[in-house]
Amino acid sequence: MTQVPFRILSIGGLVATLVFSLWERFIWQWKIVRYFTGVPLIAGTWRGEMVSQYVRPDATRVPPIPTVLYISQTASKVTVTLFTGESKSVSDRVKLIRDSDGIWQLSWQYVNTPRPEVRHRSEPHRGAAQVDIGSQPGEGLQGSYFTDRPTQGELHLGEWSPARYSSAERALASERFQDARPYVREA
Repeated sequence: MTQVPFRILSIGGLVATLVFSLWERFIWQWKIVRYFTGVPLIAGTWRGEMVSQYVRPDATRVPPIPTVLYISQTASKVTVTLFTGESKSVSDRVKLIRDSDGIWQLSWQYVNTPRPEVRHRSEPHRGAAQVDIGSQPGEGLQGSYFTDRPTQGELHLGEWSPARYSSAERALASERFQDARPYVREA
């Protein structure tokens, strides 16, 4: 007789774990759920450019840098990886924030590791970035970054793809991108 309450508790725990797992990975993405939460679905690969404010020793500016941003997102966690042709930045702290005007922002701190062949002019460094998440189709992600080197600049990412790419070169060459639609695309 005392086993029945334990079985009920075990089944209840299993059901709660299953529901939480489904929420964490899938349910929160459903359009009807996001209608009530307002949370944008930004997971996927974003493509655009980074515009550095750095001025070289010869007084010339760095041209815009083709940039790819991969975002992994669950209900409780977001990770960000930024690729260029010369380096990879991996987030170590990420926040999805809704400001007082109702605009969602993605803010992250990262560690950047340049490719070995460019480390003579581009050392590993830490930095932070913040982008506004556009609320209308095609607005994408727009914001700024700064580093501890010190350099700073802007990020403009207006194209999105559900695919994950292993390098900036592959993503930049892909034709599977479309105008960004973080609030209206289906999960």
